[in-house]
Amino acid sequence: MKLIHKGFDGLDIAFQSHIPEELATLLEASKEEAAVSHGETLLEYNGALMHVAESGGQGGYTYRVDTGPDGETWFFRKPNPRDQWGIRVSVKSLSLALYGLGGVRARLFAFMEAIGAPYASGAESIGRIDYCLDFLAPGFQLFPEHFVMHSNCSRVDNHEMEAHGRSGRVTGVRIGKMPGRQINVYDKRADVIAKRKAEWWEIWNANLKAEGLPPLDPQDRDVAQVWRVECRAGKRLLKDRWDIRKWGDLDDKLGDLMQETLSALRYCIPSGDTNRARWSIDPLWRRVKQEMQSDLFEMACNASPSAVKEIIRHEHAEMLGRQITGLSASYAAIMEDRQAASPETLPETVQKLVHESLCRDTDYFYSKLEKAERRYVFITA
Repeated sequence: MKLIHKGFDGLDIAFQSHIPEELATLLEASKEEAAVSHGETLLEYNGALMHVAESGGQGGYTYRVDTGPDGETWFFRKPNPRDQWGIRVSVKSLSLALYGLGGVRARLFAFMEAIGAPYASGAESIGRIDYCLDFLAPGFQLFPEHFVMHSNCSRVDNHEMEAHGRSGRVTGVRIGKMPGRQINVYDKRADVIAKRKAEWWEIWNANLKAEGLPPLDPQDRDVAQVWRVECRAGKRLLKDRWDIRKWGDLDDKLGDLMQETLSALRYCIPSGDTNRARWSIDPLWRRVKQEMQSDLFEMACNASPSAVKEIIRHEHAEMLGRQITGLSASYAAIMEDRQAASPETLPETVQKLVHESLCRDTDYFYSKLEKAERRYVFITA
């Protein structure tokens, strides 16, 4: 069993701040444009790039913007002196993996400074923290009935269990309910393949390379089987039970919170003892607890952000290629011309269609091109 990644996987935080009126005006115009085009619009403000969505977010947030696959989703309220909690942000897992919590904090503050949102130390409220560990564990099997809950937990937590699987094999177990406490153990390799998150192979392989180990082969499940253990703490657990609200609280108490969580919910080895509380802890869980006792805060992977973006760009290009192939086949079928979709003539067919489109409406084609350039700006820049 080899640990190949460890770090924060999710962060939701609100700031006691607000955006300037000038930015609110620009966001309003961009939001209206997005509603008309039914897609996000690109806005640059003081050097900060963001995709503006056609809708806001729950909790009275009028505007929602995205800063790319290795960034965040920001929610802004209209400026109101009587409502200081005007900004909320949800940090993406890729951002936390690439830059670590320390790097993410710096990026958040830099973005707020760029958009003119004042920030004072301690003017934050943490609403959710996710932490994950990825293990290379060939041959590992997950059994929902091996989870044991501490006898005191049922009185204070909702620890419903939800199991997932296919072909008689359990691929994931989720225990608990947000915004309280939740533990999720699942087949991360299967998740990465199903959701086309090829960047995770780069992250895992970069970490292995740093230790002088060979890369994983995505096609070989027997050797490249990766399981993720993810601990999630929602605002009810953070604030009501542990009084974790500020960065300093997180630094001081997160380790103890995680250890308490891993003791309250344990993955065990069954025995003949009818008292499940006396079952021995599974080596996986013992390793997780051990890793959670070390430094949790400055973990970042060894993958290069530029390499990860290139992989994401390549994935998008492949997806578009598959779409072009499918549309070309449909075109050949409706035109009753199989030759038009053959490997030898497909490039000419696509070129012919683009040429015809340009002849009919040049402005339309280039407007589509410019829109696509704005859509992919975060992975092509």
